[in-house]
Amino acid sequence: MRGLRRWLAIALVAAWACLLLGGTSLAAGSEAEKQAPKLSPGMEQLLKDIRALRQSRLEQLNAEIDQLIDQAHRAGKITDEEAARLREWRAVRRMGLSPHASEAEVKEKLDEAVKNGRLTKEQAKRILKEWQRARRAHHKARP
Repeated sequence: MRGLRRWLAIALVAAWACLLLGGTSLAAGSEAEKQAPKLSPGMEQLLKDIRALRQSRLEQLNAEIDQLIDQAHRAGKITDEEAARLREWRAVRRMGLSPHASEAEVKEKLDEAVKNGRLTKEQAKRILKEWQRARRAHHKARP
């Protein structure tokens, strides 16, 4: 029993020491990130090119997915309603909405999309309802 207590005490002290040292190193790491040196013009251009490539590939992928939805709809593999829901849900995802976002965040993004002319008010209402439905389904699926 005495050996067990000693081992437990050593384990607790070691765990506290790890937490203390880990927190100190995290704080030091965040300060180093704040004081990171300015990137060279070549590195800035490389990062800009990478972002542009990622964006163009994403746009290409989105176009291909839209084509697949259209083909499935024309071939009768999915109904009109299913095709419309898929298109709306893809619009939701493109705006960065997820089942993990709060309802206030979703409403704010939809309002912004309406102001920018990307959506009508009716579309925003339908998207909000679809997001709520998807969120409920997402939460029910979790263990």
